[in-house]
Amino acid sequence: MNSNLPTIIVIGYNRPDSLLRLLGSLRKAHYPPGNVRLVISLDNSGIDDPRQVAEAFDWPFGEKRVIAHQQRLGLRNHVLSCGDLTEEYGEVIVLEDDLFVSPFFYEYTSRALTFYAEDPLVAGISLYSHQFNQTANLPFMPVDNGNADVYFMQLAASWGQAWSRAHWIGFRHWLEQHGTDISDVDDIPHDIRGWPESSWLKLYNAYIITLDKFFVYPYRSLTTNFGDPGQHFHIASSRFQVPIQQRSMDYRFISLQDSLAVYDAYCEVLPSSLKKQNPRLAGYDFSVNLYGCKERTSGLQLTRTARQGLLNFSLSMKPMELTAMHDLEGEGIALIESSDLDHASINTPKTEYDMYRFFYKFPSPQVILLGFRERLQILLRSSRSK
Repeated sequence: MNSNLPTIIVIGYNRPDSLLRLLGSLRKAHYPPGNVRLVISLDNSGIDDPRQVAEAFDWPFGEKRVIAHQQRLGLRNHVLSCGDLTEEYGEVIVLEDDLFVSPFFYEYTSRALTFYAEDPLVAGISLYSHQFNQTANLPFMPVDNGNADVYFMQLAASWGQAWSRAHWIGFRHWLEQHGTDISDVDDIPHDIRGWPESSWLKLYNAYIITLDKFFVYPYRSLTTNFGDPGQHFHIASSRFQVPIQQRSMDYRFISLQDSLAVYDAYCEVLPSSLKKQNPRLAGYDFSVNLYGCKERTSGLQLTRTARQGLLNFSLSMKPMELTAMHDLEGEGIALIESSDLDHASINTPKTEYDMYRFFYKFPSPQVILLGFRERLQILLRSSRSK
């Protein structure tokens, strides 16, 4: 038997139906011969249903272990305790109970962990592929990365992620030295900084931003998120549902240094990627702020604005960075001094409207009204839960 196979860790709390749905998708997935261990870790919710689901679940692929915590840990401490299981198991695949996996998630993750095992710039493997920029509340699409099935982001994954023992030790050492106050960490998006203290993810994001590390992301997602009501959502949401891989494939990986698709915590492509494609940008030192979420007061930035800059590109291709990569001159994007702008000018109603129209068809008044009503319901439920 191969004792080095990654261990699957399922995190549950008080959603037995969600837990059963995830476990059902795990049982239908494909695994190599050997002992594929499954650990189901349940925080104390005061109800016994999740434990009954976990104990009754049949796992024919190897050892099954149920950890039912006697005391309430809270989400942060629960995830940290699961990450600490790398000390016992080595490589782990961590799945929260509102996820659903592709039948081929295990093959992808195992191969990615092996390929990037010695890469000091990689801090984890994501099973989920983003199609949405949460900071900007707009769609996200990475550029094509040539002969590779992955891209890189300076965002830690929480909707299906894998860590080796080395990945987790690095984070734990940083956390011991730095603590949980991340107010001194620069370049963290405002929405991440505002996440509650129960969030382990903002700490892991602070860690990889501080040390300039990245997560590996697949173009074809191996997990999807149901957005069941719980710690993350007050009402059910399909906002982060994405297509998952349905057929087997031969995964192709690439080093971060050779990758064209490398993104920061704001889902902005790195300047180095743009310079690889457009020699006219090579001589400039600049930041990328196409979504307009960074507050820059000095230095050059490539951002969306109608103002004249050192270089101007059209806002016409998706993803937005392609016009700069292909040097398509026009209006909408400029390489410009930050002192010639202010944050408000990047986010005027007209600019935001143009950005919305770039990605979407404008909704009807009835749709706007329904959206407003749903938003109001979310705010009311959020206030009651505090």
